[in-house]
Amino acid sequence: MRWNTFTGLGLGILGAAVLWRGYTNTKRLALRTETVIVPDLPAAFDGFRLFHITDMHLRQDSPVGEELLALVTQLDPDLVCLTGDYAFTALSLDDVESFFARLSERPAVGVYGNADYRPDMSSEMRAGWSRFFPFLSNSALALERQGETLWVAGVDDPHLGRDSLYSALESVPEDAPVILLAHSPEIIQRPLDPRIRLILSGHTHGGQICLPSGQALYHNTGLPASYSSGRHDVNGATLYVSRGIGSTRLPLRYGCVPEVTLFTLWRGGEDV
Repeated sequence: MRWNTFTGLGLGILGAAVLWRGYTNTKRLALRTETVIVPDLPAAFDGFRLFHITDMHLRQDSPVGEELLALVTQLDPDLVCLTGDYAFTALSLDDVESFFARLSERPAVGVYGNADYRPDMSSEMRAGWSRFFPFLSNSALALERQGETLWVAGVDDPHLGRDSLYSALESVPEDAPVILLAHSPEIIQRPLDPRIRLILSGHTHGGQICLPSGQALYHNTGLPASYSSGRHDVNGATLYVSRGIGSTRLPLRYGCVPEVTLFTLWRGGEDV
């Protein structure tokens, strides 16, 4: 009896420790830096820096928004790119809009994710976000610098089949390189336009729970598990799948701490 009691107590302590570790992992926001070579990048955008934020799933009174704003101030990127899933529930929409309002003091652009279409998220809510900065829904935005143009296109959520690459790129010149924002990496299941040079996505949370080998147990896409996070070459374009920031359902992460990523675009050559 004594052995069984101590065994149960030990297992309880071990289980609590495992859960605590998973919870504390959700607070360990990592900053990654990546360089992407775009040989036909307009010269005025050589060294252009993109700060990628995705899958915030922001909860009420969470300090994550303040942490992200502090990072944006510290890094001073040329453009903040957001790729969907902003609120944990409708109860935290005020927190999301407060974050957007303060972020809007800097150049930013966003797209919608599947969680932004939950029943408690309205079309009026999504449309209202555009008062802070542009949200691209199968459309493109021309960035101007020193008389040259860089195009950023965004598709609506591919996971729900709301994307249209044709519409997103319709206004983009035939010879212009494009940065594409897509909530889910499932966009690569569509025929990719040769103008696309970099795809920023999220959705998978890196698996949220991974084996010690890094293998994601579940990533909620129709893609191979190898696409659950990280950098990939897809038909000449660079795809980056971010592990994102928040968590769904239980606030637990194992083997894939939250991340944000700073990308620097270079034309190549001696400046890299």
